[in-house]
Amino acid sequence: MGDIKKFFVVKVKGFDPDRMVAATLMMEGSANEVAHQEKHLYRLAKKYNGLPGGADAGQRGYMLTYAIAYIRDFVAKFHVIGETFETSVPWSKIRQVCTAVEKRLGEKHKEFNLPGKFYVSYRITQVYHTGVCIYFMYALYTKGIDHPEEIYDRIEYSLRQAILENGGSISHHHGVGKLRKDFMKDTLSPASIEFLRRAKQCVDPQNIFGVRNNVFADEGEP
Repeated sequence: MGDIKKFFVVKVKGFDPDRMVAATLMMEGSANEVAHQEKHLYRLAKKYNGLPGGADAGQRGYMLTYAIAYIRDFVAKFHVIGETFETSVPWSKIRQVCTAVEKRLGEKHKEFNLPGKFYVSYRITQVYHTGVCIYFMYALYTKGIDHPEEIYDRIEYSLRQAILENGGSISHHHGVGKLRKDFMKDTLSPASIEFLRRAKQCVDPQNIFGVRNNVFADEGEP
């Protein structure tokens, strides 16, 4: 933010730099539909004392999405392990799920006696009439810790448990795969799981695709 813009936002408009929040909004549709959305968004922003930041700020925000993985790999050299994960949540459960994840991470950080402080943040990336997608980003300092990757996996597993216990879902769009397949039995009924297995068997009788992913592993397989 340039000095002139910063002066206007902080001194003239009265925003607190330590408490202000930025929202990046992407509008889709025809030119008329986008113009309609933009008009109403600006009206809402004005009603609640918000300030439009322009398209450039949004584009810079999206660039960070592509840089996060490189930042993760860079900080790993300094004994910091971090990752992102997501879930879908009803509107009424947003605060509950975020609070539960932050609390569980603090408990696990203490349980494994990890050094330093943990980092966690969350943001809403997609909105729907019935709920939202929440992205979590967290990091742990692991210098001097034996087998930090194993501890990381156990902590992430516990965080997913906290999400499900508080009204969140197994995933919004990352899918189930192998990482979250253990939670399927608590997400779908036995009949639904059996239906999925039989449907896959019809189109993939040798279980070639997505082997051992989701509910398609044989009983007892890791």
